[in-house]
Amino acid sequence: MSKDNNSTNGQKMVLGVSVPVFMMGLVSFFTDVSSEMITSILPLFIFSIGGTALILGLISGVTTALSNILKGFSGWMSDKINKRKPFVVAGYTISNLSKPFIGLSPSWEFVLGLKATDRVGKGLRTSARDTLISYYAIEKGKAFGMHRAMDTLGAVVGSLLAFFFLFLAWTYSQIIFFSIFPGICAIGFILLVKDVDPTKVDDSMNKYSGEPKIDKIDKHFIKLIIILGVIEFASLDIVFLLIRSADFIPIEAIFLIPLFYLLCNIVYMVLSPIMGSLSDKVGRKPVIVMGLSVLLISCILLAFPVEVSIGSYILIAIIFIMHGYYLSSVDPISRAYIADLAGKNKRGRAYGYYYLSVGIISMAESIIFGLIYDTFSFTMAFIYVSIMLLICIIIFIITDFSKIIQKKS
Repeated sequence: MSKDNNSTNGQKMVLGVSVPVFMMGLVSFFTDVSSEMITSILPLFIFSIGGTALILGLISGVTTALSNILKGFSGWMSDKINKRKPFVVAGYTISNLSKPFIGLSPSWEFVLGLKATDRVGKGLRTSARDTLISYYAIEKGKAFGMHRAMDTLGAVVGSLLAFFFLFLAWTYSQIIFFSIFPGICAIGFILLVKDVDPTKVDDSMNKYSGEPKIDKIDKHFIKLIIILGVIEFASLDIVFLLIRSADFIPIEAIFLIPLFYLLCNIVYMVLSPIMGSLSDKVGRKPVIVMGLSVLLISCILLAFPVEVSIGSYILIAIIFIMHGYYLSSVDPISRAYIADLAGKNKRGRAYGYYYLSVGIISMAESIIFGLIYDTFSFTMAFIYVSIMLLICIIIFIITDFSKIIQKKS
């Protein structure tokens, strides 16, 4: 790791971002090592204790909705009390100390409870963390892209560890409980990051000027947030991609699934800062539209039945690569979009409204997908999500954001 001794606007830099952004990247790195060790095998673990695609969808849908609704609350509260770090520290602590015990669950109901606790932690921290990143950012697209890259590097390491431990014949439970160790490292690093008073933020640091900024959170801004939230409704939860990937390989090669997930995370990690910087130059909207289009193509491919062969190995690997591209083009760019369009004094609230919208809109998405998957077939489930994606892409393309966002008078 090399440090840049120069500074921009008085801030010391590491790998092109300010030191606090880099530190929060380390926190996310260790948290994702912990989380993705679990995520890469969690669908397999749930199926091993009697779960189904519908149960998988229920766990994913309920916990994701809970997380996003809490993000809305925590974003509003962090603005109200003008403090972000307490939410960030509490959130990372709750998550990293609860999720390892998922491995001791005797049934899917226990998994749901512990996963919900983990998501409570994520809900508490995310809006406040994103707000801190936006305050410390020199260029927001680059800052969010770099943070996401470090987060995803943790996912790469986590999924690689899961593969390694599966290869060594560790049980799912042993792998999940081992995740407590990187989680403790994450808690240690977040304690080193200082809070920020938004009245002392230098507006000259915010170099992206593609849209006017507003301090007032009004109906026009809410409309934008709802449109961005609808995108989440049409997204494909990674747990279903992991389960579907089992159809592309023989049962004795099941240990390869974390490697496919690793491939997705490598693409995500490499492209996140690139797509973030690109969005700083050409605008957020084109980058997001391309990411959604790639996801649409991958969902269409997943709708077709396959026979296990060398070709199926290659195809599923390509689909995971496409999913990594989609994530790098939509996730960090959407969050940078919110920072562009919200005034600095209401940025926590803006992130809160965004995540609240995502939580409400996407609450039924995973459950509906899992129900269709179980009741009809994977083909019908992926056709359903493809249709939803196409509708969302059209809405996003035809929406003129410059007319939604009104300049502050």
